[in-house]
Amino acid sequence: MKLQMLTIFLSSLLVVGLAACGKPAEPEPTLEERAVVRWQHLIDRDFQAAWEYYSPGFRQTTPQADFARDMERRPIRWHSVELLSLECEEDVCRVDLQINYQPVGAPGAQSQMRLDREIEEQWIRLDGQWWYSSS
Repeated sequence: MKLQMLTIFLSSLLVVGLAACGKPAEPEPTLEERAVVRWQHLIDRDFQAAWEYYSPGFRQTTPQADFARDMERRPIRWHSVELLSLECEEDVCRVDLQINYQPVGAPGAQSQMRLDREIEEQWIRLDGQWWYSSS
């Protein structure tokens, strides 16, 4: 009887141990990664994917399809992004990026110009995840 109970106990430990050996959890992307990936989605014109990086409040008030349609209409094409710096205080960070873009539909040769612009974004951390804050 003792041997049978010991066998059941050890079998249970083995099952629990094997379950814990499953696929390791992926590490959460860093703020730097999320900021660049959001911009990469904009560059790739995958506006629905970019919408996923906006704060939960923004996503509650702006449907994904509306956001994608509005972004599609912008007379600009983004070409590249470079993270310049970030500065954080608690759960709010300022992210500075350099964006290379082209004004589509500008008159004459201006429509062929590619320009660089430094921008500042605000990101907030909610429940351990970083979100772009458009306000």
